[in-house]
Amino acid sequence: MRIRSDQDGKVAINAKNFLSVGPGDYACGDNLYLIVAPSGGRRWLFRYQRKGVKDSMGLGSAKDVTLGDARKKALDHRRTLANGGDPKEVRDEARRAEACPLFAPYATVWRETYEKSLKHVSSRNKLKHQIDVHCKPLHKMRMDEITTDHIIKLVLDPIRQKVETCRDVRQRLQKIFKVAIGDELRKDNPADYETRIEPRMGKAPKRGRVRGHHKAMSYQDVPAFMQKLATIADQSARAVEITLLTVARTHEILNMRWSQLHLDRGQWDIAGAGTETAAPGETEGGTGTKNIYDKRTPLPRQALAILREMYEKRINDYVFPGRDLDGQMSNNTMLKALKEISGDPTLTVHGLRGTFRTWAQDETDFEEEIVEHCMHHITGDDAEKAYKHGQALRKRRIVLQAWADFATKPPAKLIAAARAA
Repeated sequence: MRIRSDQDGKVAINAKNFLSVGPGDYACGDNLYLIVAPSGGRRWLFRYQRKGVKDSMGLGSAKDVTLGDARKKALDHRRTLANGGDPKEVRDEARRAEACPLFAPYATVWRETYEKSLKHVSSRNKLKHQIDVHCKPLHKMRMDEITTDHIIKLVLDPIRQKVETCRDVRQRLQKIFKVAIGDELRKDNPADYETRIEPRMGKAPKRGRVRGHHKAMSYQDVPAFMQKLATIADQSARAVEITLLTVARTHEILNMRWSQLHLDRGQWDIAGAGTETAAPGETEGGTGTKNIYDKRTPLPRQALAILREMYEKRINDYVFPGRDLDGQMSNNTMLKALKEISGDPTLTVHGLRGTFRTWAQDETDFEEEIVEHCMHHITGDDAEKAYKHGQALRKRRIVLQAWADFATKPPAKLIAAARAA
């Protein structure tokens, strides 16, 4: 590379002679300049223009930074500019992070460790969204300079109306800063609810009062709805049928696998956390259950008829594969089918469980404990649950079969009977 010399015109610069040129500014290419002062001092300078404004930044003394290192730094800064960034801002953030970590990298490291304790993929994705999206205003701030005002004004106020989301994000922040105190990065917790957040934002509503209500279908409408479902030759309709007949959770249906089903004895084994039936690529407990216990669900005759018909056309271990045939169906697919077929845009798939519960309460005399067990709600306190090892399969089979008989009675009964034949 050639530069301008004050005596000899232009000479080639290399690792040996760049320390011997006289006073002047020498363009070295890629926005890199060698600045030689009359006193003999030499330093590297990166000159650039961003958004029409000319600027420059030092890259260090030529005594400490070699020509090769200066060129690498200049190239990195050019890449920053090409990606729309400001080299100075990147440099300043790096310097600030040396004194104390910035929130973004610190919170990311915490998340990657903490999420290992979460059972479900959806929970891990939710945590990542909270850190990456809701906490984004804190990303470039140092851990020791974030205040309660920053947390409230920049993070919590914009999502105040989303009560559950606001609570979850605040709790995550409280954990992050608790770890930061343990790492001696700060002495206080700006996200502490009792001493910092609640006195300024007010008391948060109780969880039971703000949880989203899952709109449920009236159980009187179920038979006619099932008739419509049976006439639609689409796997999303089959997924909704199986959900309704088994009163399973949405994620359990989406993760249903043929290897979990025992069609000969009418049983579906859903693995809890720590079992060997997790899907490839999922961590332990990633099969979509809500607790750590293995579940055995008796399958009504109507559900078995649907599943046996589907078994003949299976393409992989997923009962309800997605569009790419490599994973499970999207939950939005089921929700869309439910809304379109029912004609009610307010319904939710999870609400079908409430439909079953209301039917059992209003129309039957089944034991409440068994009805709850059909929904995999194990009643009682922790001491009672510790001694409840039974599955109550026979009793639950009676309840679920009665529900399936009700759901497929006329006008839907004729179609269901024809399918089972």
